[in-house]
Amino acid sequence: MFAEVKELLTFIEGDDYDAKIIAEIKACALDLTKTAEIVLPGEISITREKVLGVWTITDSSTVKDELIIKTIAVWCDKEIGNPPNRDQLEKAYYSLKGRLRLSKAYTNYGEATTCG
Repeated sequence: MFAEVKELLTFIEGDDYDAKIIAEIKACALDLTKTAEIVLPGEISITREKVLGVWTITDSSTVKDELIIKTIAVWCDKEIGNPPNRDQLEKAYYSLKGRLRLSKAYTNYGEATTCG
């Protein structure tokens, strides 16, 4: 997932922001699951550690859904650095988040519940 998100970022090149990208991926996942009650189709598991003086990223994430990855990439684009189109990115993020929230494919809203 890390590589897919990083590839979609429009203002980031190189490895200088890798730690920030990882943190923002995790922050976005929390935003989606906690504030919008979206159920991620898989787990996000990304770590970054220094091994023999070299930073290594291990990505064991199982989220492969393109809409989720795009939504997370838009979040990262708006949160990292000072993009000149931050307002547009924020609107795009909330639009994507809203589409996810309205879809039975990404929520538990469609499941039947019973009362006591």
